[in-house]
Amino acid sequence: MDAARIATQDLDPVLRTVQTFGFHLAALDIRQNSQFHDEAVAQLMSAAGMDGDRFLEWDETQRLEFLNEELSSPRPLTHPEMELGPEADAVVSCFKAVSDHVKTHGPNGLGALIISMTRSLSELLVVYLLARETGLTTLTDDGLVCKLPVVPLFETIDDLHHAPEVLDAFLSHPMTQRSLSCLRARDGLDTPVQQVMIGYSDSNKDGGIIASLWTLYRGQDALADVGREHDVRVRFFHGRGGTISRGAGPTHRLINALPHSSLQGDLRLTEQGETIAQKYANRLNAAYNLELLMAGTTGATCRHRHTENDAHPLEPTMDTLAQKSRAAYQQLLDTDGFVRFFRQATPIDAIEASRIGSRPARRTGQQTIADLRAIPWVFSWSQARFYLSGWYGTGTALQWLRSEHPSTFETVKEQNFVWSPLHYVVSNVATSLATADPDIMQAYADLVPDRDVRSRFMDHIAAEYDRTQHMLEHIYSGPLAEQRPNVQHVLDLRQQGLKTLHHQQIALLEEWRSSPDDAAEAMLRPLLLTVNAVANGLGTTG
Repeated sequence: MDAARIATQDLDPVLRTVQTFGFHLAALDIRQNSQFHDEAVAQLMSAAGMDGDRFLEWDETQRLEFLNEELSSPRPLTHPEMELGPEADAVVSCFKAVSDHVKTHGPNGLGALIISMTRSLSELLVVYLLARETGLTTLTDDGLVCKLPVVPLFETIDDLHHAPEVLDAFLSHPMTQRSLSCLRARDGLDTPVQQVMIGYSDSNKDGGIIASLWTLYRGQDALADVGREHDVRVRFFHGRGGTISRGAGPTHRLINALPHSSLQGDLRLTEQGETIAQKYANRLNAAYNLELLMAGTTGATCRHRHTENDAHPLEPTMDTLAQKSRAAYQQLLDTDGFVRFFRQATPIDAIEASRIGSRPARRTGQQTIADLRAIPWVFSWSQARFYLSGWYGTGTALQWLRSEHPSTFETVKEQNFVWSPLHYVVSNVATSLATADPDIMQAYADLVPDRDVRSRFMDHIAAEYDRTQHMLEHIYSGPLAEQRPNVQHVLDLRQQGLKTLHHQQIALLEEWRSSPDDAAEAMLRPLLLTVNAVANGLGTTG
């Protein structure tokens, strides 16, 4: 009657799809590094007749004084015909394209302006200034308002520690308050929403796996508290990569391991690299994984609302384990000669020569660990089967706990399968350790010409590997291969083929590094084929 079948079967699904996704389906985020923004502002100031270099030298107080004065006025620093500088041209042209899109199509196809490596309030206000420069702000009776959300991305361990005070200052700023109020009204929300992105990759590269995951846990809890103090709902955006060292792992375990305060009905997360194909390459897999994510988020939110958010007795213990493991991890990285060992015992130089990333392997081109991006860092350790950032430091921390506080260690053992945040950390370390291979590690380490450097670092790494395995066997009450048979079965299936590939790659690396430039260029393609083959065999890149 009245074409009810057509309405139910054909029209209703279309209406539901449009209601869910709009006419744009996906929203595009705009993301840039804070240092790049700083350079852009300095160049804008110079183009406007000011001494732009001063901006790069000013402390936080001086920067805030300048930015607050500028944001009190709607007039831009420059006009369209001015020559600005490479960073300023890049940012201004990008923001102008976004501004033109908003004017033509509205804001629904656009997400947020995300600032990588956020460390201070000024780095967030800089984006407001750039938005004003490019028409992404509008003037209200109360002052300027940004048309798109500005989102901090806290990545390193230290940045995560300071994140609550940065967010508090940002939410206290008048322009942020005006902008959030306008966005709330535009989106029809009951409460203003401030998105905060948190980084798993750089925090892990910076401090090792326990320090990374636990600092993220503590950080989310504190950031959610800041939001409540300002009557703002914090929506967390989890910047996860494709490997355990960069935040990967079973989605349901991640959700269950989040602090109660961080889940308020929704979350965002990234899917990167090979995980896209693994989870969404066909409709059945995609539907299954999306349902897991939606059901897990809904279920965890409901459970958290009906349970007390009391501190777990092991939280202080986790604080100490994070400190101990980070100290052991950083001691290794800070040891003289480590960079040389890393560059010779892994195929990092081959990875840097490849053209498979969206960004260069290094931020500024310096030959330091700090300058290296997290993806090639994890990728190279994975290729050489060290998986260093996925377990190193854990054994030292657990051994200290068992020696100094044996009763607490027994509590950790008892709570491993009970308290989700603990289990998420321990199970990820156990999987990383199982995927590492001491024999293959040594084969790659043999590429290091200096015997003293090779033996010094391999002694440290092998000792920590044995220590971590021993401690985990105590927690799991038996050998990991027996206690976690599913993980071991998958690894056993791939082991023989991977072993052959690893030794082929080692031989090619040795020859490639010793060849003259012309011959080395010809050898690069087969070498990179082994990188691709090992990555496919392991199921992970960076």
